[in-house]
Amino acid sequence: MDEIKILTNEELGLYDEFSLSFNPKTKKDYLLKIIQFKKFLEGKDLLDVNKEDCQKFMCSIRETYAKSTSEKIYSYIHSFYSFLQRNKHIEINPFSFVEKPIVSRDKGKDDVLSIQEINKLIDSLYKLNARDRLIMVFLTTTGCMLNELVDVKWKDLIVDEDDNYYVRLGKGKKERVVKLHPYCFKLIEDYRYHSGLSEIILPTDDFIFTTQKSNSITDRNVRVIVHKAFSLAGLENYSAKDLRHSYAAISLLLGADKEEIQKQLGWSDKYYAIRYKNVIDFVDSESIDYMMQKDNMNINKIRLSTFSFNERAIKSYKKCGFTVEGVLKNEIFKDGKYYDEIIMSIFKD
Repeated sequence: MDEIKILTNEELGLYDEFSLSFNPKTKKDYLLKIIQFKKFLEGKDLLDVNKEDCQKFMCSIRETYAKSTSEKIYSYIHSFYSFLQRNKHIEINPFSFVEKPIVSRDKGKDDVLSIQEINKLIDSLYKLNARDRLIMVFLTTTGCMLNELVDVKWKDLIVDEDDNYYVRLGKGKKERVVKLHPYCFKLIEDYRYHSGLSEIILPTDDFIFTTQKSNSITDRNVRVIVHKAFSLAGLENYSAKDLRHSYAAISLLLGADKEEIQKQLGWSDKYYAIRYKNVIDFVDSESIDYMMQKDNMNINKIRLSTFSFNERAIKSYKKCGFTVEGVLKNEIFKDGKYYDEIIMSIFKD
């Protein structure tokens, strides 16, 4: 990397010390951000910068990049200078005087697919090959991250005595076992058939998803597949991460517990669910509007039932126009207590 020559030997030595425990990719990412800052300084040493230098730099970054990228650049360089301060190479971190760009983590309706959009996506998957169909359904029904999908091996598939299938996802503290939707497992069988693999799934170290040229697949490969699938469905404004957001939002809508979703998605804490509070009503209300439209389906009434402990679902259904038609007392016993079944309906007129 020719750009590294912009750093002095002393600066490069400090960076090597700072990044000693980083993996190669992370080390390169941090180095590029620091080189970017060094170029901005126009010859000034990294150890001689002041708060004005940092403020001017971040001002230029905000004008050039999106908030999420600006936040990342700030965090990387702030971390480097915190290291220098801890190790007494500088007296104070000059970036501590600069306001950090904050990106809202709350999810809006543009971050998630509505239920009918998911159905539209699934309905268009027949245009893809067996592997790519499986990838799309796997992402949609498990809520996993791309790096988790590419790392899945045949030995990570688990079956219980009732023929329910599960998959082991994640590593370390984020390792978890997630139940597979039956349709997803059917696509696994189709994929094995088209790949010339036997019907019997052996617990090998081979990756499930491969390419013609490699025994594994990359994040970039998967992003290309996802983009193609969304384009075929006429949903070009969505990306791979939105499938995970949609899984979380719809799970909350259907009454899943925050701790349950935390475990399923590998969140570090259950309060990630708060980010989705603004989209729960959207996901459901748009689906109801779609079904009740005259041109889509000849439906005069939709009836559903839920249980009295599912307060979030009841509230959401009421916002969509559902009203309570009846109550079946003490219909289900859960966690040492009886709960009512609530019958709700909505009419076209």
